[in-house]
This record gives sequence, structure tokens and C-alpha cells, in this order.
Amino acid sequence: MALEPSGVFRWLLDVQHEWPCSDSIRSGRDASHYWAQEEDNQHALALLTSEEREKVLRFYHIRDVKLSLGSQLLKHCAVVRNCGVLWSESVISRHENHKPCYVPRNDSGKHLEFNVSHHGSLVVLAGCTDKNIQIGVDVVQIDTIKDLPRVRQEGWPSWVKTYEAVFSDREVRDITTWVPSQFLNGDEMLKAKLRHFYAHWCLKEAYVKMTGEALMAPWLQDMEFRNVHVPRTARDLSNMECIEDWGEAISDVEVWHAGKHVMGVKLELRAFRDEYMIGIASSRIDIPLFPYKILDLQQDVYPAAKADYVSRLVP
Repeated sequence: MALEPSGVFRWLLDVQHEWPCSDSIRSGRDASHYWAQEEDNQHALALLTSEEREKVLRFYHIRDVKLSLGSQLLKHCAVVRNCGVLWSESVISRHENHKPCYVPRNDSGKHLEFNVSHHGSLVVLAGCTDKNIQIGVDVVQIDTIKDLPRVRQEGWPSWVKTYEAVFSDREVRDITTWVPSQFLNGDEMLKAKLRHFYAHWCLKEAYVKMTGEALMAPWLQDMEFRNVHVPRTARDLSNMECIEDWGEAISDVEVWHAGKHVMGVKLELRAFRDEYMIGIASSRIDIPLFPYKILDLQQDVYPAAKADYVSRLVP
């Protein structure tokens, strides 16, 4: 295995079946304490710093513990595999805007700019060794079981209005009035509208994370996305178009700020399985986005923590 080539690499880890636990400790004040006693879980936690372990184990629900753990492991794995340093040297730093990064000792060696997002059971990391790039990534799980009752009760326009602080006036109008090209009835129509809403949300979150701001950024309503459409899922594509669980990728969305078209930003929104969308924003249109890699914990992540791993990166 060689060092990752130059470009924006994109990794995905599904933690749904990793680090299992009994139903009796899926949530609760002491759930993470009991979960951490399992041998496999101890092995994973031992790869983190004491501060990172504390962050992982502070969550109430075990599903959030697993997402946090997966996120921490991917960060270290990314540094090892892209910068050629030992796991013990893969110290995660932060920029002034609190975005995570890796800065080599004495500033000699490869830097790593990266961003991480998790939702549902997925952890997604995007990174690049060019230190003059900014990257933002976001993954959303469209949970219609959770959202539909509120949408039915409040009505679609009122439900969308709940999020108006995040979107521009034009985006609110677009989300409120948008209808799918095919005719749908009842809940199927609402499900399609929810997918369109989350397409907007995912793109905006990725862009904001690229800048290092949060969804409370003062310019948030001045920045808008136009020509947003929903990527088709794998089941909506022909066998020739889809690759396993991966659906359509769209990259023709426009970014506007204060009425001006923003150029020089690369955006992509991709469907994964039936319920996920992943958005990425890059400040460098000249640096390619590599295809997503679905990582395996045992084959891809844990081996990177072994003492002899770095010596095997370069033939």
C-alpha cells in the first residue's frame, strides 16, 4: 500500500455493526461506561488519547459514542496514511477557526487539511495534503419517520419556515414551492420535498464547514445555492449507471453571495443508499475529488495503528 496520491480523498465508515452492545446499555447516564468494558471496544479506545477517549465516552446514547469513536479513528488513520507518520505521532491540531488539521513537527513534512461529518451510522472524512485548500463535508440521513408527523401537523410552508434563519429568502421560496417532476400523492410527495430540503441543507452545511464558520455565521442568509436538484438514489438509476449503494452525483449547483455569483468553489452532492446524501465543498477547483472509499475497520483502520505500518506505505 502506497501513500495516498495528491487530491481530495474521501472515506466512509459505517459503524452500525461495529462495536456491538446489548440492548440493555444502548443509552443512559452510565451506558458508555459499561460499553467501554467490552474487549473490542477497549482495543479501539486504546488507540485514542485520553482527551479523545473522554470526548467519545461523554455521550448518552451508544450510537453517538460509536460515531464519535469512528470519527476519531478516521482522523488518525488519515494522518498516518497520507503523511507517513506513526499513529502515535498523528496529533490532531486545530486552526484558529477551530477546524481540525494535522501540522507536522517543526513544520517539516506533509500537512493534512480535512473535515469530518457523521449522521445515522455513517462517518465521512474528506482530506487533502495541500495546505492551501479548505474542505467541508456533510452527511445527512433523511429520516422521514421523524420528520413526516411534524410536517403533516404544521404544514409544509410552516415547517420550512422553522429553518428560515439558515436560508436566504430565495432559498426558502425555492424549498417551499419546489415539486418533483413526477406526479406524487400524499406522503410520497412530502418525502420528495424532504429530500429536496435536505439537499439544500447538506450543501449549505458543507460550504459553511469549508469556511470554518458555523450555521450561526452572520452572512448565512446572504449566501444561497441555486439550481439545487436532488441526486437520484441507486435504485433510481439503471444498472449501468449505479455502483452498488452509490447513487447520482450532482456538481452543477451555483453559489451566490449578496447577489453575486461565487466562482472558484467546487461542490458535489451524492446520494448513498436510499436515505443518505453526502455534500462536499472545496476551495480549489483545480484539485480533483477522488472517488469515495468505504473503509473496513479491520482491514483499513486498525492496521494503520501498527508500529510497522508506515514502513510498508512506500515500496
